[in-house]
Amino acid sequence: MLDATPLPYGALDRYQVHFIVETGDADTEQFLARCERITKGHFGDKRMVAAKWTGAGAFADTLQNDTHLAELLKKVLLAEGEIRVDPLEGHVRIYGQWRYEEALKLDAAMVEVADVIAGHIKALAK
Repeated sequence: MLDATPLPYGALDRYQVHFIVETGDADTEQFLARCERITKGHFGDKRMVAAKWTGAGAFADTLQNDTHLAELLKKVLLAEGEIRVDPLEGHVRIYGQWRYEEALKLDAAMVEVADVIAGHIKALAK
């Protein structure tokens, strides 16, 4: 039996902002990480108390031990949810969650967080 109202296909109205770090010939497999927020409270009282990096080897530990990055994440993660760092061939992606078209914006704090993470990637890629 065929459905008279087929599902719509095509482009979705959700987007992600990606920050790309070129690594050249460096082994990018070491740059796999994910940052999740640790919160307390509910609804309007919800606040972030810490950020936890998980991932491949020393890279996640390096990000976890960066106190400047931890302070920046307190500004970003409550709205962003999580930040992921994914290795690809020749470059590494840094990105947050999907956003609907009307909520898409480039947050200056997220740019600063991505810049600090990119600095760690460049230092380890040498």
